[in-house]
Amino acid sequence: MSARAAPRVAIVYRLDRMGGVQSVAHTLIRGLNRRGIIPDILWDLPPDSRLMAERGLQARYQPVKFAVPSKRIDRLPNTLRYLAWVPNLVRSRELPERYDFYYIFYNGFLVEPGEAHVRYLSGPPLLPQLQEETRAPFRALRWLYRRALRRRWPVYEYHREDHYVINSHFTAGLFEQAHGVRLPVVHPPIDVSDRSYDPADLPARDTLTFFSRIVDYKRPEIVLQLAARHPELRCVIMGGVAPVRRPYFEQLQALARSLGRPDAVFLDNPSNQRVREELARTRFYVFPGINEHFGMTTVEAIASGAVPFVHDSGGQREIVHLPELRFRDEDLPGKFDGLAAYPEGELACLRSGLAGHIRQFSAESFTAKMLALLDESAERERAQDARQAEQPPA
Repeated sequence: MSARAAPRVAIVYRLDRMGGVQSVAHTLIRGLNRRGIIPDILWDLPPDSRLMAERGLQARYQPVKFAVPSKRIDRLPNTLRYLAWVPNLVRSRELPERYDFYYIFYNGFLVEPGEAHVRYLSGPPLLPQLQEETRAPFRALRWLYRRALRRRWPVYEYHREDHYVINSHFTAGLFEQAHGVRLPVVHPPIDVSDRSYDPADLPARDTLTFFSRIVDYKRPEIVLQLAARHPELRCVIMGGVAPVRRPYFEQLQALARSLGRPDAVFLDNPSNQRVREELARTRFYVFPGINEHFGMTTVEAIASGAVPFVHDSGGQREIVHLPELRFRDEDLPGKFDGLAAYPEGELACLRSGLAGHIRQFSAESFTAKMLALLDESAERERAQDARQAEQPPA
């Protein structure tokens, strides 16, 4: 690493929209900024300036050219997106700038041997679930990638010489299943430092909330179905909605009307302040997605005083450690009915226990671990420079 006071750092990921990995990158940028480091964002779309300003983050943008632009991929059906990313391989040596350290959130970015970096994964590059999928489109995509594309564009391969960390014990297990290697876990950061709730506020909480990216595989329609069974609860569906997902968002609104809940509140791409306001009213936060790799919004909801009710799978088990707050599809309606009927004293005890449990997922813990990787790289370079200085002249 160079001897300058502030190292040159690059972050490889798209920050033009909000999402789980974007939240991780934002926290990392905040930690770097506190050290006086302004990183470069490498992608084919610039960061969302409103989101960056709202969070007080400083970063520069260094455009990267993809064979298939991100915006074009966003418009494709789910089954084609994995394939569309295959030719979007970028090598660090092709960039106009050189960096002292790369934080890489996109596996299609290849570094040169010896370049200091870490890859942060939210799951194995090629998921075991995708490998085991039996439907014809997935079989065709797998065959095409493995037989014709992977040698030239290894975007879904495990680059064994590289340095990786992964976001949950669940995804670490998937990675080990796929590649026979157990990666160190660095849980995603959730800024809970300024989130708190009054233990006495439970009687005033009146809302059943879904909060995540609004996409079909996270199954927000299940929350609407629960809202139809519990008209006493206000219902909120909120989260990021990409333009390509707008028709699905409108379908959910129509479903709410057909279920007798035209009063359901739909918030697409809400501000951070509005999210906090809604979570402060939330009595039950419900996340129906299956095998979520972690569940950052679940942690946010718990830190804001909501009682979570999540699918009993994936990384959600690491966050919601109490089995009475997890469900399988077959027991969903009855189990939620029972939870809604809990005495407030029992719900208060659940909230208190969960608040202690999620401290391990703090932004401070994440930032310390990720910046330690930068420090270790600098220390290795200093040691190497010292060894070279001790060598007698030729």
